[in-house]
Amino acid sequence: MFKRAKKFLTIQMLAAMEPKRLARISEERTLTAFRRAAAGIPAYRSFLKENRVDPGDIRTIEDFKARVPLLDKDKAFKVRWDNITSLCLPHELKNIKNIVPSSGHTGFFSFGLTTGIELKKSQEAIDFMLDYVFEVTSRRTLLINALPMGVRIHSELVTIADTSVRSDIVIGLIKGFVRAYDQIILVSMNAFVKRILEDGLEQGIDWKEVPLHVVVGEELLSENLRDYMAGIMGIDPDDPSEFRLIGSSFGVAEFGLNLFYETRDLIRLRRLIRRDPKLKEALIGKNLDLLPALFYYNPIRLYAESIVSPDGESPIILTNIERDVILPLIRYNIRDEGIIISFSKLKETLESSGYGAFLPRIRLPLAAVWGRDKLKLPDYDTILRPEQMQEILYEDQTIAAAITGCFRLSQAKDGGLRVEIQTKPRCSALHELEQRIRETILRHLPASEIILYPYRDFPYGMELDYERKFKYL
Repeated sequence: MFKRAKKFLTIQMLAAMEPKRLARISEERTLTAFRRAAAGIPAYRSFLKENRVDPGDIRTIEDFKARVPLLDKDKAFKVRWDNITSLCLPHELKNIKNIVPSSGHTGFFSFGLTTGIELKKSQEAIDFMLDYVFEVTSRRTLLINALPMGVRIHSELVTIADTSVRSDIVIGLIKGFVRAYDQIILVSMNAFVKRILEDGLEQGIDWKEVPLHVVVGEELLSENLRDYMAGIMGIDPDDPSEFRLIGSSFGVAEFGLNLFYETRDLIRLRRLIRRDPKLKEALIGKNLDLLPALFYYNPIRLYAESIVSPDGESPIILTNIERDVILPLIRYNIRDEGIIISFSKLKETLESSGYGAFLPRIRLPLAAVWGRDKLKLPDYDTILRPEQMQEILYEDQTIAAAITGCFRLSQAKDGGLRVEIQTKPRCSALHELEQRIRETILRHLPASEIILYPYRDFPYGMELDYERKFKYL
């Protein structure tokens, strides 16, 4: 059982540990993980040989970053090895306890494999975060897992209800158990949480009276969608004393579900960056049209890099450095773009900008993530991400309440932007809504075509079941 004393000591350690020392430990474990994979996995050794890399030549972290070739989903799970066991440390195969498939968003699947030891560590990490963020050891807590595809959450500290993507079940649970628990944590996808909150309103739930927290995943959370949900729930995300939380986490099936995560400090910091473009430029320095998500990650669990590829993209590269990992993916390109921000860079930037009070207590590095998908419009010299469109559509709460959150971005016949948007069922006054959406989008983007569809006329999935990630491009 996770102890409150252990939580206190862990927080004290993370607050006191010198970030440079933490980085050195992470680098040492990274080199150890590389050597273990090169020695123990013949397929990876062959991959290194094809790329003319002798493992014995990789002595420093600089050698590692400069010479070890990148893996990605294609190279690891599609092109090279069609047998998942060829990616694993052979002596660990008998210890597989859990298999997590990816969403299949790219057209084929990758997998995360977990041993019993890893599963226990993962559960302890989740319990630590639940207690740190939500104080679950002192508050009787119901966690509603409304994630799709049979994704499981393991915890010894909370009651867990697995509902998958059934809004009616979630609402029934909340109605039936709200008085039996001190708080409820709802874990699901952005658009599905939006639907649950809206369906609940229609059924008479006063969300302002429900001790509900929301944690979303699968997609990055736009701040304007956070504002919209907060309005329904009666939450002020900028109030440091606000206990109820709308937060997000970021997972990669091959590494784990709660890989990167928000805290109240990081939510407050991200919203500050949204208000101050100069701070945003000083801290982020690129892709300034889009507000990145800000996440913590554990550098003892994984080694994270941000690189600039020859095509100008900035993918995040991860290496799993857990000692008991069964599938030690090395320099794995997760395809989501972003940058890694050291604690020293964060501290220096905030203090020089006059925002020292916003410096988080936990001295971990940050991942600033922009996402994966983007649409290039060469005729207009424009690159657009779905996250940018979400920020635009959710800035007007009247628009936000009238749409499902599903839209499609594509290139119009004239080379410009085509935007197709799905309204909610029983949405009325479509002409007025379309004009409002048109005016909102055109304030930000030179869209050539903006098309608003009644719910059942939307050509990219009439009945959305939320089991798959929606394709915005």
